[in-house]
Amino acid sequence: MSAHAADSLQLIKSIPMQARMMTVDELGNVYVVRQDNALLRYNPQGDSSGYYGSIQNGQIGQVDATNPLRIVLYYPAYQHIVLLDKMLSPKNELDLKKLHIYSTAYVASAADGDLWVYDGFNARLIKVSEQLDISAQSNDLRQQAERAPQPSFIVERNRKVYICDTAQGIFTFDQYGSYINTLSIYGARYLQVIGSQLVYRNGDTLHSFDMKTVRDKALALPGGNIINAAISRDVLYVLYGDRLVLFRVG
Repeated sequence: MSAHAADSLQLIKSIPMQARMMTVDELGNVYVVRQDNALLRYNPQGDSSGYYGSIQNGQIGQVDATNPLRIVLYYPAYQHIVLLDKMLSPKNELDLKKLHIYSTAYVASAADGDLWVYDGFNARLIKVSEQLDISAQSNDLRQQAERAPQPSFIVERNRKVYICDTAQGIFTFDQYGSYINTLSIYGARYLQVIGSQLVYRNGDTLHSFDMKTVRDKALALPGGNIINAAISRDVLYVLYGDRLVLFRVG
């Protein structure tokens, strides 16, 4: 992603809505959680392609679409994880209280089909199966990293796990949950890992930090009340307070 100004973007579609959360998958689909707690999916052309609605577990707190064949929803009020299939139909439900996790956790898909769960109370990153069997875990990060993250987002890519903390940086772990280091990248509430690039929004700018060249490139976003922004292939998705907008990136 090169440096661009907002006027270099080509509008694909603007969809009126009031939503509070957005994420994308590697196929170019975008997922939004509306204010009424419904999960909607749109394809790269902005056409609706899926819907899931349930009030059984309270408000959706997180959505992970790393694997478009298995969407992960986390409900913090009940410590429940709901797994959806590619049609956005429920296929499994996990209760984190069975792992003695009672405070708000953060979850993400693992590449091998397991799940990553950050237990904030014990300051540990753990890896569990859909049967809640633990296969890996970090040490207490208050001791190993000398500080515990206050996560805003967690994602696994390229055999590494990234936990975003807006104030302390991005904590990185290997595929076994062992702590590696903390990157001095601040303000990231949502993170994409595309090759060697870490893509995140800070204010009205979408940043792309290359971990190999240690260079940062920026894309100015069209102004407004921006909730989130993400890029997949050549489509930029920007969620505003009153609409979802899709742009083609040159």
